Amino acid sequence: MTDRFLAIIGTLDTKGAEVTFLRDCLRDLGWKTKVIDAGLLGPPAFQPDVSREEVATRAGKSIEGLLSEGKDKVAAVEAMAQGIIRFVTEWVERGEVAGVIGLGGGVGTWLGTSVMRSLPLGFPKVMVSTIPFQDIRPFIGTKDIVLFPSVADILGLNPLLRGVIRNASSALAAMAGLPQKEESSKRVIGATALGITTPAVLASRRILERRGYEMTCYHANGYGGRAFEEGAAMGMFAAVLDLTTHELTNQLFHGTGLAGEDRLEAAGKKGIPQLVAPGGIDVISRGPIETLSSEERKRPHYRHSPFFTHVRVSSEEMIQVGKVMAEKLNRSQGPVTVAVPLKGFSDRNRAGDLFYDPEADGAFLLALKKKLLPEHRVVEIDAHLNDEVFASRACDLLFEMMDEGRKT
Repeated sequence: MTDRFLAIIGTLDTKGAEVTFLRDCLRDLGWKTKVIDAGLLGPPAFQPDVSREEVATRAGKSIEGLLSEGKDKVAAVEAMAQGIIRFVTEWVERGEVAGVIGLGGGVGTWLGTSVMRSLPLGFPKVMVSTIPFQDIRPFIGTKDIVLFPSVADILGLNPLLRGVIRNASSALAAMAGLPQKEESSKRVIGATALGITTPAVLASRRILERRGYEMTCYHANGYGGRAFEEGAAMGMFAAVLDLTTHELTNQLFHGTGLAGEDRLEAAGKKGIPQLVAPGGIDVISRGPIETLSSEERKRPHYRHSPFFTHVRVSSEEMIQVGKVMAEKLNRSQGPVTVAVPLKGFSDRNRAGDLFYDPEADGAFLLALKKKLLPEHRVVEIDAHLNDEVFASRACDLLFEMMDEGRKT
């Protein structure tokens, strides 16, 4: 099928039988394999292609040193992960490896996904794990890791676990066997969206595509905001259309789905054009409605889903958002335009609807304009954020900045 191989990460002292079965499944599917031993306890169940000693050496350590009395287990596992990353990264750079798969419990999942988070987006990554009973976000990060719940513990083969491993190996083999397609030559615009700003983003996508661009849009739910910032920092975008800055509000007022303190900073550091809008900043996302505090229940609020409740942001809080947005944008090394829709920032923030509060939205605008440096533009648009006229004007403003950049 190919000269490339699939890498398997496992602890051969405790998961030897399971790794053997996984390796055989991949071989039956026509793939060559390389097994990397990440074990730190007893002897390996079989001779791997990359030994634990080699892994430790790549991390600048020795197995003896990692296992010596008093050593921190966390530090030892992190060292093994770094050693494996060095092996796999070299294989990826040389085009020798077509995908990576691992299996394990809590520690094995932590180690395997640490390696996978270091690999490029689009590169096949599969983890068979016991951990989906808990929050998996720290394991997945912002990478496209496919996680297969093992359901049964990974403590010996059984009919259930064999079925899960067969499915996982088939998924990896299928992904790895896809033809390598050439990347699009179109320039990419990074964008942000949420259900409450979707019409604006859909209209913007149509406009961008008519102009020959592609949009990569991120769900502004915390995870998406982090991935958006990473994409900007990595140079994935020619410019950004950051229509949904809702995560700033969540970060300031302890909402759900946090993107981190550095949200709205990467594009500025990269120096690429930024069109920024206050999409969703009028909303704090909370958990299920029954978890709201008595003070929050007095504010306008509604159930977005059984898991999330949206609470209206007050005038005082909107001022804080305006100041923070300005402070972040003032550090930008490239052109910035803030497009402000005067008729509402989210779907329920329209005249006559639950979140309509022009006084609070006006307080945000005044705070932003007062704090923002004069070299950055604020353009007020007499429309709602989700009106097509707003999307059209926002895209035009972005194109103006991009055209100016090409002239200089």
